[in-house]
Amino acid sequence: MLKQKKYIALMLLLALLIPLQAQVASFRINAGGESRNIFASNLYGGAKWMSLNHFFNTFGEIRSLDTRDWSLSVALGGVEYVFYANSAFYLRNGEWRHLPTTVERLSYGLYIPEAEFVRILREDLYPDLIYNESDDHYILMPGDFSVRDISLREMKNGTVIRIRTSKTFPRDYCRVWQGNNQYLYISIYEARGDLNGLSRSYSSGVIREIIPVMAKESLQLNVKLRMRIDGMEYYIEPESGDIIVSLRHAYQKSAVAPDENSIKQRWLIDTIVIDPGHGGSKSPGAVAPDGTPEKDIVMDVSRRLGNLLESRLGVRVVYTREKDVFVPLWQRPKIANEAAGKLFISIHCNSSESSRPYGTETFILAPKSTEESIAIAARENKVIELEEDRERYEKLLSPEQYILSTMAQSIYMKESESLALAVETNFKGRLAARSRGVKQASFIVLIGPAMPAILTEIGFISNYNELNKLKKDSYRQEVAHALYLAIAEFKENYEREIRN
Repeated sequence: MLKQKKYIALMLLLALLIPLQAQVASFRINAGGESRNIFASNLYGGAKWMSLNHFFNTFGEIRSLDTRDWSLSVALGGVEYVFYANSAFYLRNGEWRHLPTTVERLSYGLYIPEAEFVRILREDLYPDLIYNESDDHYILMPGDFSVRDISLREMKNGTVIRIRTSKTFPRDYCRVWQGNNQYLYISIYEARGDLNGLSRSYSSGVIREIIPVMAKESLQLNVKLRMRIDGMEYYIEPESGDIIVSLRHAYQKSAVAPDENSIKQRWLIDTIVIDPGHGGSKSPGAVAPDGTPEKDIVMDVSRRLGNLLESRLGVRVVYTREKDVFVPLWQRPKIANEAAGKLFISIHCNSSESSRPYGTETFILAPKSTEESIAIAARENKVIELEEDRERYEKLLSPEQYILSTMAQSIYMKESESLALAVETNFKGRLAARSRGVKQASFIVLIGPAMPAILTEIGFISNYNELNKLKKDSYRQEVAHALYLAIAEFKENYEREIRN
């Protein structure tokens, strides 16, 4: 054991001493904290890549460095990661996550693009992380969190949620309301909190999960319920400033089994909505160099996927269009919600002005996107110019409404991301396709569904090689089969969690 520790220490020392074209990325815990410079290197066109070894050795803990598969196991703030050299996949608390690029190895160190690592830190550990341009530093925790903790107290006829705060909020800064989808929403204006630390999951009781979300100047707690409540009220405790939310319900031990069983049945994935992109003479979608329209390819793949889902999973399949007709973007989520869908899959083909790009990519809704994702979303959203009732989109895309919509969809963010990752994994494994990754973009069609929702681009019809594949019946069947396997895998994992 002692020799192994000395070996790991030697490998870490070598990793820290041999950065190429060395630069630094500077971090400090808070505004007044000590600055620490993390080794970085210029790779691939001058982009700055950071040393994972150096960062976690400085701010966290390095568990192991395995030179057999070049994996680095680390921990920080209660979150455990495993990164792999030459891989775009990494583990976060045992769950696979996806990067838009691979982690690279330089000598004995693993390096990751600075921008991607900062995104991971913001999402997992430091939601308030900022970049201070004046001195070229990242500040992990620029201020104290005003929401510190959440606790529950279960009783026979009610549940009390205590939100522990570091300051007293005015009552009109707090809003509590119940949605029509068995979710309770608690929104606190001018509040901040550790999203990772406030996340909760409960194996029993009325509350299944608490999902915290930051949006502009508000902290929202999305509370996933196991059953509908009879009523609620909230107040701010004068002595502590804590926010107390009381839920009234008829949850009694003698009735737990039948009540929970009936509730669980409603959460099972029994209806899947497939959205074949575009349609009709108004919206052919992208058009290939030989004149093949996107709308025909995605309609065929959608039918094939629907047949697999119905015959092998026994689920009900609903299509937003079943033939070559134009369906406005706003109607597609409406169809999904009215059908009581449990998953929403929008299928598209990608396109580019250049014939060089190729591969698959799958999107989930997010308020922030890369320039590339924005360009793709702009192309898919452009169809609203063909619609007669364009005014409805002005309200839908207003900053206020968009924030509310993305916060509502964020309830399903975890599930949407898991489904998207399963899709890309199966595309890569079954089709031997180049996976361009799981990405985030502002697609209108993903704003409305009250369910996990993804939009998948199954290939570039502007690329001659992928176009020739997509024009073949056998390949489109393989695409549908890969989507089916991803959905089946997601359904099994999701329903296993519900049944437990």
